[in-house]
Amino acid sequence: MSSSARTDAPVLEVTDLRKYFPIRTGVLSRTTGHVKAVDGVSFAIRSGETFALVGESGCGKSTTGRTILRLTGATGGSIRYNGEDVLGASGERMRHLRKAMQIVFQDPYSALNPRMTVGAAITEILKVHGIATGVEARQRVEEVLVRCGLEAYHSWRYPHEFSGGQRQRVVIARALALDPQFIVADEPISALDVSIQSQIINLLEELQDSLQLTYLFISHDLSVVRHMADRVGVMYLGKLVEVAEKAEFYREPLHPYSQALLSAIPVSDPAIRKKRIILKGDVPSPANPPSGCPFHTRCPVAMDVCRTVVPALKPTASGRQVACHKVHPVS
Repeated sequence: MSSSARTDAPVLEVTDLRKYFPIRTGVLSRTTGHVKAVDGVSFAIRSGETFALVGESGCGKSTTGRTILRLTGATGGSIRYNGEDVLGASGERMRHLRKAMQIVFQDPYSALNPRMTVGAAITEILKVHGIATGVEARQRVEEVLVRCGLEAYHSWRYPHEFSGGQRQRVVIARALALDPQFIVADEPISALDVSIQSQIINLLEELQDSLQLTYLFISHDLSVVRHMADRVGVMYLGKLVEVAEKAEFYREPLHPYSQALLSAIPVSDPAIRKKRIILKGDVPSPANPPSGCPFHTRCPVAMDVCRTVVPALKPTASGRQVACHKVHPVS
């Protein structure tokens, strides 16, 4: 996104967001515990920027995105979109908000109804939201398909008649049909061939520039995030451990987990040698997270305090936020 189109005004403000899934056991399905998929996450996204959530599979990235859009209910916390309370919005008000807040799902194969032409699928959304019907709806469908790199006649085809990359373009077109301002892009290229991924990334960037979109970009691929993001938030076991501007993050990650993630990125220049940080053990279960810092069981520099005290996500002198006892916050 061009810097001239960005502002410091937050489009989205997430505060202490929590999403716990109950663990039910026994004949009576009693709740015996909770899976803390998202556990106290806070961040803001400025108008026109791309904020990336990164981390290993199962860290809570996708659940965060779905909870923000209320595709799954929140356990607690606050979500405000342009100052409006999302979690407290009525059903009718939420329908209005969904015109402005859309999602591009990870798997284009399962995101589309195989029994409907893509034109019918997009038209249905326009009808539900009272935006257009008949000829006007057909024109709108053809317009968004062409904008996403397809042809107008593709509206008469079924999902199985498209390639994977074309299907993802259809999914993006469907999200654009309601003219949203904010889009959650949930691993939008991970299910695609490598040869197609760059085309979809370029399309997302072109759409952001031309339509002044704001993205929450969810990915585990730090190479793609480096190309797409303006700011990066690193999640581990349902918590944010670092939030930083992209340039600062890739130049000098401060959290030990961020350092380990970046050390795994392949380098094309054989003359450049990076020290690979190999983390010990496996990611703990979110149903039984460790005490203290959630990362201390795998952290190569863990101290005694890390085992008992949960570090808060606090601003540092450079302006980024880090949840680590070894990183000194601004006093």
